[in-house]
Amino acid sequence: MKKNITADVLLPSGIWRQLYGKVCLAFPTAILLLWSSAKAQVADTRVHGPKPDSVIEISKTAATVPILYGEQSKGRLLQSVATVYTNQLVTTPSPQFLQALPGRLPGLNIFFSSGGPGLDGNGMGFNIRGARAQIVLIDGVERGYQSIDPEQIESVTVLKDALSTVMFGQRSSYGIISVRTKKGDIGKPRISFTAQSGFETPTALPKPLSAWQYATLYNEAKQNDAGATPVIPQYTQVQIDAYKNQTDPYTYPDVDWYNTLLGKRADVARYNLNLQGSGKGFRYFVDLDNMREKGIFRTSSENKYNTNSQLNRYALRSNVGVDVTPVTFVQLNLFGRFQRYNQPGGGASGIFSSLLNTPQLAYPVFNPDGTLGGSDKYQGNANIWGQAVARGYQFQDVRDIAVDLEVTQKLDVLTKGLVLKAKASNNNTTYFTTKRDKNFEVYQYLDGAYTKYGSTTEQVTGGGANERYRIVYLEGSLAYDRTFKKHAISVLTVANQQSRLAFNTTNLPENYTAYSGKLNYCFDEKYIAEGAVSYGGYNWLAPSKRWATYWAGGLGWNLHKEAFISRNLPFISNLKLRANYGLTGQVNAGYFSYIQTYFSANGYWFGSGSSLERGSGENAIANTGLDPEKAKKFDAGIDLGLWNNKLTITADYFFNKFYDLVAAPNLTTTVFGAGYPLQNYQRFNYRGTDISVTWQQRVKAFNYFVSGNFSLVQSKVVYNAELPKNYDYQVTTGKPVGQQYGYTAIGLFKSYDEINDPSTAVMPSSPKSSLRPGDIRYLDRSGDGQITIDDQGPIGSAKPTIYYGLYTGFSFKGLDFSVLLQGTLNRQGYFSGDFMNGFGNSGQNNAYEYNLGRFTAATAETAKQPRLWLGNNTNNTQISTFWLKDNDFVRLKNVEIGYTFPEKLSRKIGLPSVRLFANGLNLLTWAEIYDMRKDLDPEAWGAVYPIMKIFNFGINIKF
Repeated sequence: MKKNITADVLLPSGIWRQLYGKVCLAFPTAILLLWSSAKAQVADTRVHGPKPDSVIEISKTAATVPILYGEQSKGRLLQSVATVYTNQLVTTPSPQFLQALPGRLPGLNIFFSSGGPGLDGNGMGFNIRGARAQIVLIDGVERGYQSIDPEQIESVTVLKDALSTVMFGQRSSYGIISVRTKKGDIGKPRISFTAQSGFETPTALPKPLSAWQYATLYNEAKQNDAGATPVIPQYTQVQIDAYKNQTDPYTYPDVDWYNTLLGKRADVARYNLNLQGSGKGFRYFVDLDNMREKGIFRTSSENKYNTNSQLNRYALRSNVGVDVTPVTFVQLNLFGRFQRYNQPGGGASGIFSSLLNTPQLAYPVFNPDGTLGGSDKYQGNANIWGQAVARGYQFQDVRDIAVDLEVTQKLDVLTKGLVLKAKASNNNTTYFTTKRDKNFEVYQYLDGAYTKYGSTTEQVTGGGANERYRIVYLEGSLAYDRTFKKHAISVLTVANQQSRLAFNTTNLPENYTAYSGKLNYCFDEKYIAEGAVSYGGYNWLAPSKRWATYWAGGLGWNLHKEAFISRNLPFISNLKLRANYGLTGQVNAGYFSYIQTYFSANGYWFGSGSSLERGSGENAIANTGLDPEKAKKFDAGIDLGLWNNKLTITADYFFNKFYDLVAAPNLTTTVFGAGYPLQNYQRFNYRGTDISVTWQQRVKAFNYFVSGNFSLVQSKVVYNAELPKNYDYQVTTGKPVGQQYGYTAIGLFKSYDEINDPSTAVMPSSPKSSLRPGDIRYLDRSGDGQITIDDQGPIGSAKPTIYYGLYTGFSFKGLDFSVLLQGTLNRQGYFSGDFMNGFGNSGQNNAYEYNLGRFTAATAETAKQPRLWLGNNTNNTQISTFWLKDNDFVRLKNVEIGYTFPEKLSRKIGLPSVRLFANGLNLLTWAEIYDMRKDLDPEAWGAVYPIMKIFNFGINIKF
């Protein structure tokens, strides 16, 4: 079906139109400037050739590594960090850079709950070494810009241990993702233009039963609920045959709603133009990017507006560095981003919920007269096609403006190696939602007559500002780096403050302040010591708890510099042992929660004059003693390089003790009469291993690499302030963090004799009279003869979580190829609800092909599913091991193949470098749950926008 999209959909309104007009005016001018400035480069490359990026390089050969507040030479690095660079990020056709990271960085676990178009962080989450992560820095400032193009990113670094994060003060405990954008470098102007276009399609979609199968199983479920007493079937055989043969599709419909509502594919496209180089006394990097990701909803050509899910993004970055004097350098970074996320009037999530829950026999899409179908069960606004195209549309506009100014002053006049820096950053973000909603009516067609449900309304415009916030960041630092013969010393002191003000609330700004310092010392390039300390503040804590001191220290030994290694084992090019330990902190407090607040009651009328008397009461009790959360973190690692670093191995062991964690109290009573405050009492431990191994080699013109990484995380609840338990197995202390608790299923009841056996334990809420063969049977842990809360215990695997990646590729005479595999071990998923059971919501919800494997008298010995039932079933819907399934998976996460034309051929058309490429994301998945059912993704299932696989094709031209 065609869709008409007007300029009102594609072009912003108001200030957006003005900005868009300016961009349209500036863009051709920019092209002319870029082309003119590139003429010299074209002439230069005719002699010297272009400077192509290395295709096989997976780790920078530079001697420094990005860290917090700067860089550190590899030989003196004691921190546990992991970094990827641009050439890995650009192979992944995704709107958000985090989508390119799974399987690439040890210690970083990224997980997905949905897919499709969306704003920053849509459907994603991440943790670092098992603990929750919160911080994403872009050029040293906390910003939520995850939807940016990879061409503007120089590197993404994960800071994992205490020594790498401690200088961040009150936000140093849970690891940091640090992004550095590209800056200009010395050289002639270099222009790169990339155009790419492709399509995406769901990795999996639920497979509902056909109408006649649904009717057949519905009758079976109804009889199951009645037990041995015969009941009148809901659907007669004549009706079932009508559904099957489609003799009357309006009265007996069979609508494949997923195929009706969703297209086979959705288009994606992105265009990027960037320029970098230098002039006399300045360096620059300019990047312009446009990305469009469409949704998979079908649309109607009758609409003059777009009802599909769609994300349009325009981004501009300009990073310019100027040598004001030989000792004064100024870096000015400008960033602007404009996004519009469009979706149907009722929202995309509501449509996917209806798709999941609506049977194929519920109603036809259209009636014979063209009106929308409905029924007495599925009335006004229920028709899913109507939800997609007849409820109007809505869109969310997001504007981001960021300005960073950094001044670097060398103070060699005082002493060589002394550098003073000052930095200021202002970031403004605005979210605005526009809703143009309307409703529609449906008709039930039966025996030639129409019954109307609901009503059609005119489209109305609503919405408003969702969120507007400003982040102001100020930083000053003094650094000293000097080498005296065998002694190398590096000192850094930093003072900074971040202030976040949310304009859509009445809250005062949230301020983080840190005064920190670091000393790194190296003797004879062999022995390294480093210490760091920070004094951090947070204004929403009580004054007496607002400030805290954190510290970390580490030691390292470059064994390959020792004579007994270099002389006797010359194939060892790098061997470093390192370890560090420190105390870090993380605030987790509400808005000035140490101040007691009150509320006004509704009041009552009293007296002959009927005056309104108002009372007041306390909100949750304030806690003036709430502390920051803390963590004592230990890390020990080894860095090994063999045969001139053809083979490199990095391995870390970590043990992190988190304490004073904030949680709601367990020891409470309603007699107290008010809400309890949050308290510091939980203690969790995390320990594990990160390993990465890389082999890269050049054999004449053939370059290849193989790189793998492995992360293992195990957790333990050390203290949880629990209420006394009747049995030891109910205690959470000593169990993994997040351990699920429930009943242990020991199979299915196979007969009434088994149910009625006197030794059979059942729940008081599900007496034996309500049970049927095919219901779940539970273990009586306590041995008291009945199933109660005392029989709930830890369920699921207590094994460590493991995630890994394998990245390999090659390049040969212009041809390049890379592939990334990502996987998990010891992962489990809890699969429950109507999506698994079928016939929920009093029998109105859907059922699936999976339910064909249900328990019946014929399959009593082999069935792995319970019997069918309608609506509620207290016994079978308990949290239990029955619905907990092993859910490991391996994804073919990313593949790219490209070809760079020979220079002699590309120059015939006046272009120094032309590369064609094709890449993909989430192309194949192998999952344990496919043994159970194949119509779901191992990461996201149910009423969510599906995880998407992307096929993408493009061209890159360099001048």
